[in-house]
Amino acid sequence: MTKTSKSGGTAGNIFGLIGIYILIYIVCSVMFVGLFHTGLLKNMEVLMYRGIAFIVITGVVAAVVMGVIRKFWGFITIRDIIMMFVIFCCVNTVLFVLVPVTVERSVSVFMLSYMEENSDQTFTQESVGEVFTSKYVTDYGAFEKRFNEQVETGTIKQNPDGTYSITESGKLIVNAFRKVAEWFDTDRRLVYPNEN
Repeated sequence: MTKTSKSGGTAGNIFGLIGIYILIYIVCSVMFVGLFHTGLLKNMEVLMYRGIAFIVITGVVAAVVMGVIRKFWGFITIRDIIMMFVIFCCVNTVLFVLVPVTVERSVSVFMLSYMEENSDQTFTQESVGEVFTSKYVTDYGAFEKRFNEQVETGTIKQNPDGTYSITESGKLIVNAFRKVAEWFDTDRRLVYPNEN
């Protein structure tokens, strides 16, 4: 084999590998989104945790598919299988947290969606605030949902007398949030509510 044909084969392998990565990523990402429309892990009420579980499941599927393809194309290595899993999980975790989790938790999304649905009207800041309180907080149970998430994740616990207390893991998370607020100069009122 000549030097030119070797380099041509190597370039072909590289482009083939990139194509395989892209194809597996797209197919498994569609599968990831599709899992939300099934009953799988429906008992997980925290969207973030259900999504992460689905990312790991579909990441494993992506790695297995890459492993099967390896049997037919010898240029795929174990490293490629591991990289497929890591890349799939990392990229989809970032996208999942930035978009669906934000949509599910965002006051801005609710406010804009409400105004769009009622775009034949004008609003005052107070009227939108009243709708937010009555619909988002009360009717949709936003507070109860977030409170129950914290009980479920173990950051707060119910005491024998029916009251609630923050747990040690809850305190660790609060300290981490405060550090992040300090590093990125975010609104400190959210992490020090008694001081502001």
